[in-house]
Order: sequence, then structure tokens, then C-alpha cells
Amino acid sequence: MSPLQSPERPAPATTVADTLTRVVELLADDAPAEAVTAAVAGLRSPVAASAAADALAVRDLLDLRRRREREGAALYATARDLTSLRSSDEVLRAIVERARRLLGSDSAYIALVDAATGDAYMRVTTGTRTEGIRAVRQRPGYGVGGFVIQTGQALATPDYLVDERIRHDPLVAAAVGADGIVSIAGVPMKTGTTVIGALFAANRVRRDFDQAEIALLSSLAAHASVVIENARLYERTQTVTAELREAGARLAAQRHALERAAFAHEQLMPLALERTDVAELVRVVRRVLGGSAVLLAADGTVLAECHEEPGADDRVAHEVEIRVGEESLGRLRLLRPGPLSPADERTLERAAQTAALLLVMGRQTALVARELRAELLADLLADRAPNWAVLQRRAERSGIADFDRPHTVVVAGGPASEERPAGIPEPDHPLLGAAVDVAERHGGLAGTHGDTVVLVLPGLDADDAARLVVDELTAASGRPVTAGAAGPGATARVVRGLHRSAARCHRLLLALGREGHGASLPALGMLGTVLETADTQQVRGLLDRTLGPLTEYDRATGSTLLTTVEAYFSAGQSPPATARALGVHVNTVYQRLERITAVLGGTRWREPDGAVEMQLSLALNRQMGEPLG
Repeated sequence: MSPLQSPERPAPATTVADTLTRVVELLADDAPAEAVTAAVAGLRSPVAASAAADALAVRDLLDLRRRREREGAALYATARDLTSLRSSDEVLRAIVERARRLLGSDSAYIALVDAATGDAYMRVTTGTRTEGIRAVRQRPGYGVGGFVIQTGQALATPDYLVDERIRHDPLVAAAVGADGIVSIAGVPMKTGTTVIGALFAANRVRRDFDQAEIALLSSLAAHASVVIENARLYERTQTVTAELREAGARLAAQRHALERAAFAHEQLMPLALERTDVAELVRVVRRVLGGSAVLLAADGTVLAECHEEPGADDRVAHEVEIRVGEESLGRLRLLRPGPLSPADERTLERAAQTAALLLVMGRQTALVARELRAELLADLLADRAPNWAVLQRRAERSGIADFDRPHTVVVAGGPASEERPAGIPEPDHPLLGAAVDVAERHGGLAGTHGDTVVLVLPGLDADDAARLVVDELTAASGRPVTAGAAGPGATARVVRGLHRSAARCHRLLLALGREGHGASLPALGMLGTVLETADTQQVRGLLDRTLGPLTEYDRATGSTLLTTVEAYFSAGQSPPATARALGVHVNTVYQRLERITAVLGGTRWREPDGAVEMQLSLALNRQMGEPLG
């Protein structure tokens, strides 16, 4: 017999009907199960008892439906979160909040596996009280999290600290106890078959988690796994994107570098092929690399330079040495802000190689041109006259001389007593190098002829050319150089004749003791015409014979007979004019003239033939650096 039935006193039909009506109303109002149980507690008949049992079953079904609806809504919301643009941390926090709310637990949290150590560390927590529990790291196989991660299976314990199934880590157990946690349920989070973490629900009272709760927690863990995997894939995508972007930037930089290198190659290669000058190379370097470019010789001399606009104060000097084998030809310097890229460094090095090639080719060209000039000059001055038509064609084809232009010839040498060392060939004349430099600067020729160097210079006056050669060669050799010049004149035949005149002028300057001077025959006046074939011994003998006695007399007596003779001839042999010039009385002049006649042994010095010789001697005495008187 059912406990709700009573054989002694059956419930009135109206009472049962009313009770069942009340139960239906309670079910319709979604009343709690306790209210339904209380409403059917007084029923005793079998029918009433069966109806009451059915009512309670309906109540349980309604509760289960509502719970499933809540769980479904939570899972739907979680799935919707997976497709949103929210960050992974926000979605994981929403998942643990839903797990805590749906299971009615005190706290919930997600722990992830550290790929480096295998430990589980807290990623997201909710409802925890202490910092210790939020900082827990659980070793594999220890605690609920270690078991779940190691086995990939769910585990629930009603009392964590006393459960003998669990291997306790003292530090973790202390953190759990400090937070007041008693019961814990954990389920694995997986990606494929790999466990990447665990989702936990915890209570601060003893609690038995049923299978439905574990299943709900597992569903939420699956969603959390998707979030973690999406985050990992997103991070991987970001990394790959960054790598692709970086690779693209590198490729773009390499392409840019290749384009710059190709441009530099296109600009530099024609310079070597066309044998352009180094100034054009420097301009190309400036155009390709920017900044300012300077080409320096080995001694620091600036060979060429090309500067940017002023105002770049933060420029850095980048230099590359220009070498050919073991020889340094100089340096190529680039002034530009900041460091050079590897491509620009290679371009600067390639430019230095081109500079080396141009300098070597320029040196070889200069040597060949120098040899051609020397050969042309040697043939022009040879003892036997050359074939003038052939010589003219050689000069025109080589481009080293244009004898249609007026040229001046300069013959230069050292002191009259200087002798060439035995065995030294003509090309090794000590003044030749400096003479060649002067000739090349002026577009002329230079070479040796006997013991002298000969320069053929276009566009210069004879006296100017002589002084130029004296200054340049004296500075180069450190010893006084004497130069005689003749010209200017056009055609090779005329230039050959000018050489003979220049050589005579050179010999005359040496005979006059004018070492270290340069002049032409016309600049020497009458002496240049009368004495162009004289030597030093002849000039000295003439002076000793004509002026020597007067010089000795003046030196011995302190008189001024030589000065009186100079003034007498300058005044046109007029005693009164001589007196005025000397500032003395005319009688004094007559007395001195008589004394001069006595010293010279006669009046021949005043007569026409003797007067010419005396005036020539006076002119020689003035031209010489150290007069006799």
C-alpha cells in the first residue's frame, strides 16, 4: 500500500481534485519542487499518489529543461564569442565566468601547459581570493591539473586535500588551502589529441560534481581550446605575416640595391672604356651615392672633387683606398650623413677600382705622351735637320704639338761649373722632370740636348718664358738655374733656329756671370748682339784690360775714376754735363779726366775706337752681377 493511501479514511474526491488542480497551477507557475512536494503531501489514494509522482517527475523534467536551456544559451554565447573580434583573454574570461555561474561554483580558472617545462600555469581566474592560487604552477602528474593534463581525462574530487587519488605538491596544496578551496573538478582542453590545458570549477565546501556538470564543463573547455588554438594560429599568422613583410622589405631592399648597383655599373663602366678623366668619375660618384666626393692622391693632393649644396653639417667621411697591387695611388672619399649600406659600400669600392684603372691608364698615357714629346723634340734638335713634312705630320697625328702656333724656345741649365756625372744618359738630366712638368702644364715639349734641358712653350713671350723656367726649375732643384730664351716663332723649321739663338743666349748669360737669371738676347741689348759668341774668359779679359787699371787705382787711393768714366760717357763726353751729373765743379772733372788718361796710358779711351771698347766694357760691367769697381 502506498504511503499516500489511508484505508481507514479515504480523501474526499473534492479534496484530491483540488490538490491536483493546485499542483497543475504550481507547475504552470514554474514553482520550486519543494512547493509541489508540499502540495501533494496529504494525498492518500492510489490515484492521487500516482498523480503526485507524475507531478514531481514533470517538475524534474522542467528543471532539467531549464538547466539545459541555460547551458545551451551559455554554449551558444561562447560559440558566438569565438567568431567575434574580442581578444582571446576576454573570451577566456567570459568562459570561466559562465562555468562558474552555470555550475554555481565559488571559483573557476583555466590553466595552460608551458611548452618549455610541461608545467601547468594559471592563465585566467575568477572568484579566487589569494594571489598564491593565481600564481600556481603545477608539475605534470601532481594535483588535479597535473592529472588532467598528463592523462587527458576529467577528474573531480569532493575534498582536494584528503583525496588519496591525488599526488599533492606541498606548495600547491598550501595555495589551495589558503584560498579555502575544498572540492575541485577539472576537464582537459585539447587540440586534436594534444592536451594544451585544463578548465576548473572549485567550491569552498564539499561537493560531488555529477556527470552532467562534468559534461558541461567539458563543452566549455572545448570552446576554450578553440580560443587558445585560434590565438595560437593568429599569433602564428601574425608571425608569418611579419616574416613575410620583413622578407618583402628585404627583397625590396635587395631589389633597390641591385637597381642602384646596376645604375652604378652603367655609370662607372663607360668611364673606364672611354678613358675619361677622374673629374668625371668624381661627378658620377656624387650623382650615384649623393653627398660630396673627393679624389685624393697618395700625398693628399686633391685630384678632383664634387660637392653637394652647403649646409650638411652631419656628414660622415667614408674612404676607400685606391690600390694597384702593393702600391697606393690615393683615396676616394665620400662625405654623406649616416652610415653606408652594404650596397653603397660595394659601389664606393667599385668606384675606387675604376679610379685605380683610370689613374693607371692616365699614367701610362702620360708616359707614352711624354716619350712621344721627347722623341719629337730630339728629332727637331738633332744635328741633322729632319724631314719637315714627316715631322709636321707626326706632331699633328699625335696631338702633342701644333707648330702652326707661335712657340718660344728656352734652354736651361745649372751653374757653369756643373758637370754631368759620368755614365748618366741624357734622359736622366737632374732638371728634366721639372722641365717636363712645366711643359705639360703649358702644352709644350721638354727634353734634353747635351748638358741642357730644352723647353718649347706655346703662347709665351721669350723673357716671360725664361723667367718662368728659372723660377720653376730653381724651386724644383734647389740650385740656381740659368735660362736663355728665343722667340716666339711658328713652324718647326723656325723653332729649330730659335733653339740655336736660345742656346747662345744661355751661354752668354753664363759668360756674364748671370747665373740664376733668365733672359733673351734682345733683353741684353748691344751685348746680346756683339758678344753672343763670347765666353766667360773672353769677357773677363776685356774687362781686366779696359777697366781693370781704373778699378785698381780707385781701390788703392779711394778715388772715383770709374764712376767718372761712367758719367762722362753717359753725358755724351761733355765735361760740363759730367760735372752737373756728379755734382762737382767742371775743373774737378778735367782733373779726373787727365788722371784717367794717365792711369790708362793714353787718350785712346776717349778716341772713337777706344770709346766703343770702353762703353762696351762699362755695359758688361753693369750686366754682371758683381761689377769690377
